[in-house]
Amino acid sequence: MTLLKIGIISNVHSNLYSLMEIYDLLEKECVEFILCLGDIVGYGPHPNEVVNFIKRKHIISIKGIYDSAVINNDFSCINEGTINSFSVNFTFMELTKNNLYYLSSLPSELIMNFGNFNIKFVHKNPYKSDQDIQEDILVCGYEHTPNKIKVGKGKCIIIPGSCGKPVSSIGGVSCGVLDISNNVYNYKILKCKHLFSKINKDMKMMNFPEILINSYDIDTY
Repeated sequence: MTLLKIGIISNVHSNLYSLMEIYDLLEKECVEFILCLGDIVGYGPHPNEVVNFIKRKHIISIKGIYDSAVINNDFSCINEGTINSFSVNFTFMELTKNNLYYLSSLPSELIMNFGNFNIKFVHKNPYKSDQDIQEDILVCGYEHTPNKIKVGKGKCIIIPGSCGKPVSSIGGVSCGVLDISNNVYNYKILKCKHLFSKINKDMKMMNFPEILINSYDIDTY
């Protein structure tokens, strides 16, 4: 008997079109709630629209490293380069005060207990070795390629991948569904074709650097 069905997303990166597609996909899965593992903003042209959507749809969220970079308007969390220099400054200037405050108020991790499982949700894996994890299930954002890693003793690491920045190996973007009963859990990865043409048009209209625009086209990876 299912106790809980959770939709998991990460790395939205200010891509409203992909977020809406992924949200609809998870709605069809009849998840009870959606949890976002951070990097809500950065790279893409829709930071306010994405934050507003997440708030409006009551998506539970934690803070990612790109969110922290934007909040502080610095590069202590991420590398400085052509793309990041433009993206951090653009996003910081674009976000409303309310949305900056929302991002700054997000926790860095969440710990939940369902059935017999202790689950930690984080943006980036905090352990030096996968074998060191203390929880039954560690759910991580940060990495853009989805994965499920069994680490022995019934423990595992779940990575939903990128909801907003496309990955060539999967042909688009992804999310995950975690289905929990008392003694058993099931996890599946859902993939979605990336709507590059729409975000491409928006970034060109807003004079984004070509190198950043091209990073959303999986054919250029």
